[in-house]
Amino acid sequence: MRLTLPTSIFQLALIGFLLATLPLSIALVNTFVQIDRLSAQMQIAVSDSAQAVEASRTIMAQILNMERSTGQYLVLRDSAALQRYEDQRGQLDKAIVLLEDLPLDKSLADRLEQLREQEQALYDKLREVVGIPQPEDEPLKLVEQHNLTQLVRPIPFEVTQMITRRSNVITGQLEQVQGLLLLQALGLVPLALILAIIFSVLISRPLRRLGAVIHRLGAGEFSTPVKVSGPQDVRELSEHLDWLRKRLSELDEQKQTFLHHVSHELKTPLTAIREGSELLRDEVVGTLNPEQTEVASILRESSLQLQAQVEALLNFNAALAQEKPRQQETIVLDTLLPEIIDKHRLAMRARKITVQTDLQAVSLCGEQDQIRTLLDNLLSNAIKYSPDGGKVQLNAWVENDKVYIDVIDTGSGISNEERDQIFEPFFQGQQRAKGHVKGTGLGLAIAQRYARLHRGSIKVRDSQTGAHLRVTLPSVSAE
Repeated sequence: MRLTLPTSIFQLALIGFLLATLPLSIALVNTFVQIDRLSAQMQIAVSDSAQAVEASRTIMAQILNMERSTGQYLVLRDSAALQRYEDQRGQLDKAIVLLEDLPLDKSLADRLEQLREQEQALYDKLREVVGIPQPEDEPLKLVEQHNLTQLVRPIPFEVTQMITRRSNVITGQLEQVQGLLLLQALGLVPLALILAIIFSVLISRPLRRLGAVIHRLGAGEFSTPVKVSGPQDVRELSEHLDWLRKRLSELDEQKQTFLHHVSHELKTPLTAIREGSELLRDEVVGTLNPEQTEVASILRESSLQLQAQVEALLNFNAALAQEKPRQQETIVLDTLLPEIIDKHRLAMRARKITVQTDLQAVSLCGEQDQIRTLLDNLLSNAIKYSPDGGKVQLNAWVENDKVYIDVIDTGSGISNEERDQIFEPFFQGQQRAKGHVKGTGLGLAIAQRYARLHRGSIKVRDSQTGAHLRVTLPSVSAE
């Protein structure tokens, strides 16, 4: 027999709720049954106790009345006294029957049986002496011979003992019920909680997976198929997300193709413009006046800036097409980082920016050009957003088979809203760079892509001095 899974999150939540409340419902019903049974036993015990007390009181009263009537009859020979005795005898019998209907101890039952026999013997004796004269002391002897008062005197005490024993039994049952309910609570309540936790996990796990898939799609990872198991509506949503992934992948491929073609199409005329501006600036075609020389310089700088942006676009496009570094070589960071810093000496000197370093002997394995570009983009970004006369801190160290590189500037920092956006292509934050050249918005995107190609990452960390970016890469020993 195949188990059919719930077809929706709603059904799964409903089943989980019912299963979680089932142990509590069982506990509630069992508690009601136990309390109802105990309440019925207590009512019966109270009723029996009242009946036993009333019956014992009646027996004592009737025995005293019967002995009085016996004495009157034997002395006066009054038929009314005998009739009164017989009426009292009937009431005594009813009281004994009422008491015998209760669950009596053996000693009390034997006493009642003996009382019946003694009273019957007294009654038979009275019937024998009807009309026969008796000596004066004969009534007293007859009463003493059948001393019913002495026989019934222990009955109230025995009834009290019987009631006490039954009360103790009910108290013991009450304690048992309390213990049973406690064990029930200790067992069923955790079971209900466990069931609730299990179904919460069953419900939340596919939702978390869907969230991870959406986050992955938002990060531009379209290579992994979307397949999330779970209820029917979750599977349908997973299929829709996989369709969306395919469409986004197609659009991304089209975008990359477009960028590739546009970049190459721009590069050819741009090269011609740059070379032409160089020829004009060098006065190869003739002497230029100052205004013409200025225009030629502007053309040259603009062409160089545009060429740098096109090359950045080509590099980003190539990085997106890569799945791993093209070559693996040992990179010594404490040698590479000073070279990158020297590249920016002129820009830092112009704005009086200093770079402080704390570099340990750090090595990692990867493609040197990509690591160089990664670090160059981070340092260039820190310089651009640092104020004139600012400071950039550059640290590198190894810890737990990981290489950590910190780039910290003294600029205005990165807001919480922009922390996840600064690594997106072409994103321009609210803060503007201090340098003269406007960026393309690809520097950090390329750096993040190269870090991921080397199984690392770049994270924005909290800082009170400015922007703090930390690069994490595997060290040589971790390879």
